[in-house]
Amino acid sequence: MKHHAAHPSRATSFTLIGSLGLMTLFLPAPTSAQTQPTRAEARVAAKVEKARRAGLRAEKEAGEALKRFHKEVAEYGRLHAAQLAWLGTLEPAKVQEALARAIVSKRDDAQRGDIFEKEVHPLFRRLLAEQLKGPDTAAAQEAVVEGNPTREEDSVPVLVRVNAAYPSGASRSTVPPSLLLALPALPACLHYRFVGTDLLLVDSVAQIIVDFLPAATPALVAR
Repeated sequence: MKHHAAHPSRATSFTLIGSLGLMTLFLPAPTSAQTQPTRAEARVAAKVEKARRAGLRAEKEAGEALKRFHKEVAEYGRLHAAQLAWLGTLEPAKVQEALARAIVSKRDDAQRGDIFEKEVHPLFRRLLAEQLKGPDTAAAQEAVVEGNPTREEDSVPVLVRVNAAYPSGASRSTVPPSLLLALPALPACLHYRFVGTDLLLVDSVAQIIVDFLPAATPALVAR
C-alpha cells in the first residue's frame, strides 16, 4: 500500500500567512530620511560629481600641457623616493630636515614654473574658479580660507619661493574634496596647499615648496 507525503492543511497555510502579516506590522516603515538623501547631502553629492566631471574633462582638454605636468610630478616623485632611500637609517625625527637638504641640493637650480608650466596655468585657474566662485561655493571657500597663513593672525609668515621650507609654525590650509577631485592627481609625496591665492606644491615629508602657481584662485571672500 502506497503512502503519499502529507501536505500542510489549508488551516496551516492560513496560519503561516497570518503570522507573516503580523510580522510586517511590527517592522518599522521606511522613512524618507532612510530612502532619500537630505538636501544638504544631495548638494554635496552634486558638487562632488561636478568636480569629478571637471577633472575628467580637464584630462581630455589639456592635452600635452597636462601630460607634461604629470610627467614632472612623477619625476619629482622618483627623486623624492631615491633621496628618502638614502636616509633609511636616520632617526625619524631627523628625516624631514635631511630629506629637505638632499632634495634642495639636487634641485638647486629649480625655478618657478618648472612643474607648473605656463601652458597649464589656464587649466588650473579655470578648475579653481569653477570650484571657488559662485553662489554654491561658500563651503569650499571657507575650507580654503581656514588655516590659510595670510588669514591667520597667529601664523608664522610663509615665504612663497621654490625650495623654501614651509615653516613648522605656519598654518596650513585645507583643500576640500571637491577641489582634490577636480585638480590633477599627485603622487603621495606631494600635496596642494594654499597661501593667500597662490597654489603651492609642497613635499609632504620634507615640507619644502616644490613649485607654485601665483594668483591661482579667485579672491577668497569667505571669512
